Amino acid sequence: MAPATQSGTEDFGAIAKVWQAIQGHWLSACLGVLVDLRIPDVLAQESGPIGLEELAPKAGVSKKGQDHLYKVLRVLAQWDLLDELPGRKFVANRATKQLVRGDEPSLGHMVAHQINKPKWEAWKLLPEAVQSGETAFCLAHGGENMYQWGERKENADFSAEFMKSMTYFTNLSLKGGEVTLEAAYDWPACTSIMDVGGGRGELLSRCMSYGRDCKGILFDRSYVIDGVDVGKTFQAKGVNKELLSMIVGDVMEPFPEAVKAAQLDTIIMKHFLSAFSDADAQTIIKHCSQVLPDSAKILLLQTLVPEPGDKDHNVCADGVAPGLFAIEILAQCPGGAWRTLSEWETIFASQKFKLDAAKAVGGNMHMMIWSRQ
Repeated sequence: MAPATQSGTEDFGAIAKVWQAIQGHWLSACLGVLVDLRIPDVLAQESGPIGLEELAPKAGVSKKGQDHLYKVLRVLAQWDLLDELPGRKFVANRATKQLVRGDEPSLGHMVAHQINKPKWEAWKLLPEAVQSGETAFCLAHGGENMYQWGERKENADFSAEFMKSMTYFTNLSLKGGEVTLEAAYDWPACTSIMDVGGGRGELLSRCMSYGRDCKGILFDRSYVIDGVDVGKTFQAKGVNKELLSMIVGDVMEPFPEAVKAAQLDTIIMKHFLSAFSDADAQTIIKHCSQVLPDSAKILLLQTLVPEPGDKDHNVCADGVAPGLFAIEILAQCPGGAWRTLSEWETIFASQKFKLDAAKAVGGNMHMMIWSRQ
């Protein structure tokens, strides 16, 4: 006689996937509390476990809020984001230590940038954004996009957190690849490189250090360029500061004469074109083309969204989920999107560029090398 089975459980696998999606939002909210209260920083200063009653005031939590705090920390411990010991005591584990926000960019800065009130307000309006084709962040913040909003003086902390999170993400994205960034391209042959939307210069400084006599241009907005620490970022890697130029401009306009005069042979862009619509990305590539000789290359460093039907690459080795990140870009950046490789090929082909190679230079990062058709 066949063993009896409980009826109605045959769909548990499918049901569990839906619950996982629902509850993922709740876990993110708890993680946001952990980082917002700087609990990882508090735990990092302790030599051992700390009790809830001692931890709460250090995190700015009232006596009345202690039970709420305990329940949040308990569930985070269940998900291995910190450790709970008997007696309502907590201690940092390897995940918690990643979330400390010190002077150096960390995963904690990325969490603080992704899980904050301005972005939560945008996420709440995602249904309206999908229906209307607008950007959720713009709907939530009076028509201003994330970059415009961050440029306001009163939002300086938001902007600073964003820049630190991007520097951290650059460092993370270039770890664990099939080939190192240094080995992926003939950097010593480069004489002049420009990083478009290069932020605080982490990527450009690496590339220039691989070809010691190479000149470099860091091209970005003024408030970004103003925050570049040349000594810490470039000179610390052995880059001669005399070889570096920093130029402020608008990528939606042709590049200034100083760029044209630089005789570029390589342009690099990391997670930059993904902040723009297809049409705007094509415009930027056209402007790049106007300052490059026929033999020059464009290097696009991007996390690639899996092609339709590919469910084997939903999550990268470092945990980044490209398809979900594509929705984050869609919700926060006007027209922006992380894309599949075939989508990038279509965009570049429209400006007469072809793909020479795509190399995995990090756990979530591919470097695509483009040349003129």
